[in-house]
Amino acid sequence: MPHIVLPAAGADEYDRHYREWVESQGPRALDLDWRLTHLDWRQRALLRRYPPEGKRVLDFGCMDGVFTLRLQQLGGTSVGYDISPAAVAQAKRFRGPTPRPVFTTVPPGPGQFDLIYCSEHLEHVENDSALVRELVGYLAPGGSVVGTTPVGEVPSDGEQKRFYDELALKRALGPSGRVRVHRYYKSPFRNFLPVKQKSPAIFVFQVTPQSPQNPPAAH
Repeated sequence: MPHIVLPAAGADEYDRHYREWVESQGPRALDLDWRLTHLDWRQRALLRRYPPEGKRVLDFGCMDGVFTLRLQQLGGTSVGYDISPAAVAQAKRFRGPTPRPVFTTVPPGPGQFDLIYCSEHLEHVENDSALVRELVGYLAPGGSVVGTTPVGEVPSDGEQKRFYDELALKRALGPSGRVRVHRYYKSPFRNFLPVKQKSPAIFVFQVTPQSPQNPPAAH
């Protein structure tokens, strides 16, 4: 079975974190229509640049599957993977009796996906480069891993293991393929200003493995 590079906490700990999150959010946490209408701004930024239509897509760390369901609605053939059985059980309740999307706690096999979404995970694992290397192994030829990670430190996130600037992020992603990184601010109009700003921001990244037919040029 493939091995997913994850933080040290096990499934029970992830179940506890998920249940605490649901309790903290109140009734809206289990209101699927509200959640889909108010999709997280980081996920919206990711979808604007990397739409899933016509692709086989994996939502890595899907939690209770709201983003996975949105990927399916937008034309992707989507799979949601998470280590938390409680979150995946709720994802299946959100999905209802239909067969898609697929939700699972079983890691995927190689070569299955055209696009893998990995949002807000790199900063939490012990070895970010190892996680990206593993994810690209689940890609079909020509596929990409895309995702988001905070710019710098997130004050409220006590589990953040590292803080990225653009150079550090590219250094972590670079061994796995060709890298693209873009900075996005939470307030959309600020993305049109040509200067860095003191407001919540993320890096949106893409990693595309080198094709065997087109190896990197020698230096």
